[in-house]
Amino acid sequence: MDSAIEAPCMWGRSRYPHPGKFLGSGNRCGHNPDNPAWDLFTPPETKKDIPHVMRKLQEGIRAYYSKPEMLPTLSNLSGKRNADGNPRLNRSEAREAEALIMEAIIQMTDFATLRVGTPLPNGGFVHRSCTEIAAVAGLLDQNAPADKPRPSQRYWRGFRRLKIAGAFDVHLQYEEQEDGSKRGRPAIKNLNMHFLVAIGRVGYEALKKFRTWCSRKLSGVRAAYAEQFPETHDAEIANRHLCDAQGKVGIKTNTRQPARSISLPDSNERREQQRQYNLDMAKYAAELLAEHSGKPESWVMNQVRVKYPPFDEWLKLQQ
Repeated sequence: MDSAIEAPCMWGRSRYPHPGKFLGSGNRCGHNPDNPAWDLFTPPETKKDIPHVMRKLQEGIRAYYSKPEMLPTLSNLSGKRNADGNPRLNRSEAREAEALIMEAIIQMTDFATLRVGTPLPNGGFVHRSCTEIAAVAGLLDQNAPADKPRPSQRYWRGFRRLKIAGAFDVHLQYEEQEDGSKRGRPAIKNLNMHFLVAIGRVGYEALKKFRTWCSRKLSGVRAAYAEQFPETHDAEIANRHLCDAQGKVGIKTNTRQPARSISLPDSNERREQQRQYNLDMAKYAAELLAEHSGKPESWVMNQVRVKYPPFDEWLKLQQ
């Protein structure tokens, strides 16, 4: 999912905070369905609290834990129904991991671009690795060495489910080396605006206004940087243009080569079809929530089920 060469972890190791693990869950991971481990979430310290829109989105993804029907593209990935006809929901252990991961991703997203990472004043961008996301979510592998942290298998399962559900797209990044080999970099992760709106706490208009505010604020920071360091700013731009020009004609120098990216569809054809199905469903659910803000979630979900039958049935209709 992510680069094998990841940035150092900045936020410590994962831990399960409750004394005496609850072993009632099927995989004996310590999950207690009645007491989700929200205190695993450990965001980095900041001078100011995160903006209200981001906080509402985080609150909404936690609400998904107890109301999984609000995000059918995620809670009903199997596409199956119970005997009573209602969608078969995923397990609470899975929802807990998904919510923790998504809460961490929201915390670390640049909403001007919806990319997971940090924009820099000089125009650059630091993409956050899955190790960093897992650290904030509290889902690091506790068996990994302290100086080489890595995400746990529980993290990777939740991350893959979120990707299939349409929460974000993933694009691998690499740099071509002088010997022709490729060096991996943290993958680009782009949040899906429709999935964010489908959470049910922030509408399209509010999200659009917030993103505009973020863009203007970032533009101001970069303009101030360019004014304060004009020579450095211009030199960085000139070097980027030179590197791009050299790369296009096959010239490789010791200067850092521009990163290239490739889209990362799911290797399983069925899963990739399911991801596209969920992207369409998330978009439709978000549109309904925006157009019928006074309707209850149950009405919205019923409308979604009418248009989008279970995945297997939908797949047959496409053939």
